[in-house]
Amino acid sequence: MRLSFSDEVADPQSYLPHHSARPQKVQSSQQLAQYASGDLAGVLDYISASGFTFEPWQVATFVTALRTKPFVILAGISGTGKTKLPQLVAAATGAEAVIVPVRPDWTDSSDLLGYERLSGEFVPGSLLKLCEAALQAPDKHFFFILDEMNVARVEYYFAEVLSVMENRRRTDDGIISEPLNPSAPDCAGVNWGAVYLPTNVSLIGTVNMDETTHGFSRKVLDRAFVLELSQVDLANYSSKKDTAAIHAVPWEPSAWTPNYLHLSDVDAPETNSAVTEAVNALVRANESLQPAQLQVGYRVRDEVALFCLNATDQSDFFVDRAETVLSPLDLCLSMKVLPRIQGGGLFIRDVLSDFASWTLPNQAEAGDSESPSGFGVTHERVKLMQERLDQTGFTSYWV
Repeated sequence: MRLSFSDEVADPQSYLPHHSARPQKVQSSQQLAQYASGDLAGVLDYISASGFTFEPWQVATFVTALRTKPFVILAGISGTGKTKLPQLVAAATGAEAVIVPVRPDWTDSSDLLGYERLSGEFVPGSLLKLCEAALQAPDKHFFFILDEMNVARVEYYFAEVLSVMENRRRTDDGIISEPLNPSAPDCAGVNWGAVYLPTNVSLIGTVNMDETTHGFSRKVLDRAFVLELSQVDLANYSSKKDTAAIHAVPWEPSAWTPNYLHLSDVDAPETNSAVTEAVNALVRANESLQPAQLQVGYRVRDEVALFCLNATDQSDFFVDRAETVLSPLDLCLSMKVLPRIQGGGLFIRDVLSDFASWTLPNQAEAGDSESPSGFGVTHERVKLMQERLDQTGFTSYWV
């Protein structure tokens, strides 16, 4: 019997098993160019080709958090890529990353927002200068990275920035804020007193939580998303790939601009399943937090609900490398609620015990890689916090 070959090459998708959409590996610039602005698949491929390892859900959480609110804190032990993650995302999306190391002697905002010398000369701060540059380049995104953010007390040097960020509003010209330093004079042809926080600037802080650093007040925690990068897999390493074939795909400014500033901006939020599920979970969380007077307020409600709403556009990327699905709401409860719990005594013990009771994953669904089960991430962190409380009489969210 003589074999013959077809002149047409078969399409592998016609005979390979079908799988749900997952981040795909891209091996050439031609393939990478197929990704649209705002798509995470190209970002994940760029990071992988650069020789660094992050879970898809970590990148998806970081990007979704910045799309929800322009302030993210990356926490964890030293050497886990807290500074490298925003640098890689910036490189992959055509943004510019500016790193400013925080010094322990920062006791006010002058290094960020500027000050006047005794001679009367005004010296603009690093954040004020970056925001002025961003206003002059509206088609480019900027990451302002405060490295080792908590070696000084954040409330001392960042209070004005937090206040300005909370008072953003939508106008016919887009989202604007109050001026960062309204008392700043005109200098070198720039009206520094009119510079505000534009939508093409994202604020990112990296922190190590140890005996040499300062903790965070609820004021700071309520105004930020906290993403912890403490999982370390030393056995997972590979050589850098051919980065010459991997080109950054610049994202349009709209890819970073939040669709909503408040939950009330959403059309019929009470009928949106992502919103209602998030609100119901927070109502239950407040029942657990109430005995210790640690309840979350309307700001946290809005940000958690909007995060979950924004995450629906990138749901395929909330997975780990084994393609186990993680719930954005589960991650959000861990990021926004658990860091509030700190201390010792009976009230804290009762709070953790109640949290553990309703976040316990459904054992019948455990191991299902296609859908998240309960609040497994939150539950595991609560168990760790309970163990610390039992062993030392004190507990906190931080490793």
